Amino acid sequence: MRRISAALIGSLVLACVLQPVSVTAQASKKPATQAKAPAKSKPAPKAEWRAPTTPPTETTAAPTAEASTETASSLASPTPEASAPDGLRAAQVVSNEPPAPAPKIIDESEELLAIDRAFAENLLANGPLKSYEALMSNEGILHDASGSSPAGAAGAQARFGTFPADVTLERNPESAMAAGGSGSSWGRYVIRRGDNQLSLGRYVTVWRREAGGWLIVTELAAGRAGPQAAAAAGPLPRRPPSAAPRPPATTPPN
Repeated sequence: MRRISAALIGSLVLACVLQPVSVTAQASKKPATQAKAPAKSKPAPKAEWRAPTTPPTETTAAPTAEASTETASSLASPTPEASAPDGLRAAQVVSNEPPAPAPKIIDESEELLAIDRAFAENLLANGPLKSYEALMSNEGILHDASGSSPAGAAGAQARFGTFPADVTLERNPESAMAAGGSGSSWGRYVIRRGDNQLSLGRYVTVWRREAGGWLIVTELAAGRAGPQAAAAAGPLPRRPPSAAPRPPATTPPN
């Protein structure tokens, strides 16, 4: 009996000792068996769009304070040329250009006065005959107290063809008024021989813009003998013949 009871007790003790060891062995073998099982395929992750990143560049020197300020200002307020479309950018470039100067409006009165002043200088430089011939219109007529001259350049020849070479005609323009290609100028004149005033008076000249420029259409001169005319030696300029001579006066019969 003792042997039987001792054997039972020993078997119980052995069972108690071997049971934890078998459990541990089974636990250690279970992961291996699970690892051999085929792994379930996981769904592919959804593609997400990310902004491309630029790799940092190496800088040899630290940026200056002015450069960083300009960069910050350019990022904060972009220029219109950089942000505008091509068409709008071109329009902005054109609009930034300075406006073209407006065409100068010609004052015909001032222009005619300048013409008359140049005519006065030409009278002293080239004499009255050549000066009047260059500016007479084909319809131009010269008038004075003695009458009217023929039309055109023939009138200048009739009036100044026998003008003495030692006598000068001084013309002093005072003002002019013109509009629409026609106008008039007026002033004073003096006929001199040296220091002696042979005649002095006033004139009014009517001008018209033609193909050759401003030309004389008609001129009226009225004057009187100068204070030294009686003492002046030599012949005086001859008066031109009238275009229409007056008939001699007749005495009506009684």
